[in-house]
Amino acid sequence: MSSLRELFLTGVDAQVLKTGIAAGVSWWVAHRIFHTPRPYFAPLAAILSLQVSVADSIFKGVQRLLGVGAGIALALVAGYFFRLSAGSVGLVVYVAVFVSSRLRMGPMGIAQSAITALLALTVGRLAPGYLWFRIVDTVVGVLVAVIVNALIWPPDATPSAESALIALAQGVAEVLEAICQDVFEGMTAGLANRHLSLARDVDQSLEAAHEAIKRAEKSLKWNFLLMKRRKRLKTLRRAATALEHTLSQVQGIARTFYVSAERHADRELLLPPSMALALAKLLSLMGSSLKIYICIIVGGHPDAAYRLESTLKQASVMRRLLIEEIDNTPGEWGDILAVLIDVEKMTQDLVISSRQLVPLVLPRGRGR
Repeated sequence: MSSLRELFLTGVDAQVLKTGIAAGVSWWVAHRIFHTPRPYFAPLAAILSLQVSVADSIFKGVQRLLGVGAGIALALVAGYFFRLSAGSVGLVVYVAVFVSSRLRMGPMGIAQSAITALLALTVGRLAPGYLWFRIVDTVVGVLVAVIVNALIWPPDATPSAESALIALAQGVAEVLEAICQDVFEGMTAGLANRHLSLARDVDQSLEAAHEAIKRAEKSLKWNFLLMKRRKRLKTLRRAATALEHTLSQVQGIARTFYVSAERHADRELLLPPSMALALAKLLSLMGSSLKIYICIIVGGHPDAAYRLESTLKQASVMRRLLIEEIDNTPGEWGDILAVLIDVEKMTQDLVISSRQLVPLVLPRGRGR
């Protein structure tokens, strides 16, 4: 294991090692068990079939098998009716590509069909048993590639999905914290525009999180040794949905401040000191809630759900006090009310999501 770690540190990853193992094992199986004299097609099939995920390995392997079968069938038919010539070679390759394309075999299946038809028509005439060994070698290579990929360091992309979700939550929290600071000090149109741009930039983190989850789903498909990881992936999918809603609400908050600041473009958007302080504290609490939600995603803090609900309850109290202050303060405060509506939606989404993801664990000394 220490030697393997040294290899990984030098840049040789598990996929490279598995490719070498699959090539060697497929040669040994084809040569020792099926007595293929020189089974070079077995390691070739293993190399081409071994992909990043088990599902991809199966898909590429099936394409290769279909291509070999179609190519051999076409070559046998052509060899019965035509002599070996430039015309027959061109015709067989054309028909192989045409038929495999119509059957939607995919790029590997199409290329494999044409190559197999060509070799079967030319080499197969001169080498007895070539077609049989070609089929055996291909089947052996594909099966070995799938088995090696599933049993030796099976691929698992859920850690990457977890990291992508954490980056997304941190990005949303940073936008909230930046808005919070400028709400207290005075929001200008330029600052509001910057916050809106930052909020929209987080869309890239959202797309990255969705792509990472898709890769994780693909890595676990047909991966029977990692069945338990599917429960973890289900948790990450739920967290991604909650964070997507939260990002939408934060973008709504940033947009509201931008529109409001544009109306006061000639001066800073100044709120009454008590209202500005309360709103800044509220947004700060929501930023803290997102950081606690990260702990729920990671799963390393058993009381994270309790701390999240406690923080969100403080935010709800602060939001109600703000509404009362707005009711008692002369002026037009429709924009602030719109922000409070987004905060309420965010609160509900985070509470519901946390209750779905983990049980509510009371810290020691509480609930007695």
